[in-house]
Amino acid sequence: MKRIGILGGTAYPSTALYYTLLNKMANEKWGGYHSCPIILYSIDYHHIKSRYANQWDEIPNILKDEVENLLMLQPDCFLIANNTLHKAYDQIKHEFLTNIPMSHSIELTKSHILKNNMKKVLLLGTPFTMEDDYFKSPLQQAGIEVIIPNQEEIAKIGAFQSTLATGSITDEMKTFFIQLMEDYSDVDGVILGCTELPLVFNSLDTNLPIIDTMVLQCEDAFSKIQ
Repeated sequence: MKRIGILGGTAYPSTALYYTLLNKMANEKWGGYHSCPIILYSIDYHHIKSRYANQWDEIPNILKDEVENLLMLQPDCFLIANNTLHKAYDQIKHEFLTNIPMSHSIELTKSHILKNNMKKVLLLGTPFTMEDDYFKSPLQQAGIEVIIPNQEEIAKIGAFQSTLATGSITDEMKTFFIQLMEDYSDVDGVILGCTELPLVFNSLDTNLPIIDTMVLQCEDAFSKIQ
């Protein structure tokens, strides 16, 4: 039976969402008591997260070792349960001697936006994801207008993301994001470019189309094992 590899622990609450979503997909597809064949390789995220601010140059090699450890377990496809680490992965992907396909968050997001004829999207995520070019540039190069929240909103979202990474959700978060959706109601869709954001967005009521990168990755990976 084919198996999906997950590089997780980055952070652990969102990894749990990936695991749950893939198993729901499998049970809905196959019925009975079926669950999804998964190889979950969960790393100690501190060694990477603590280097984001001042030691980014060290992260690609750390990630390379961890991805190689996952690939040694021979999954039929794999995904990285973290959007920021896609920047590091893209720096080292040419070094992997493997044909095992990866469900690439940014490429899948771009394809989804183009397929649904969206012209203007709001990108939410960690401050790093919103301010860096690694996520938005591929979209912009495809002709997609990418809107980024203002500096005050970025700081607020960053603080909420750090709390979500511990598994905690507050009413303040829900109120903030509902208002944010109203303030940016002219966009065609909202990208959840941080894998912790679904923890709060799954309980929100909004009319804007939500582009959940986690869902896109899981759908793509699951399609590869059927």
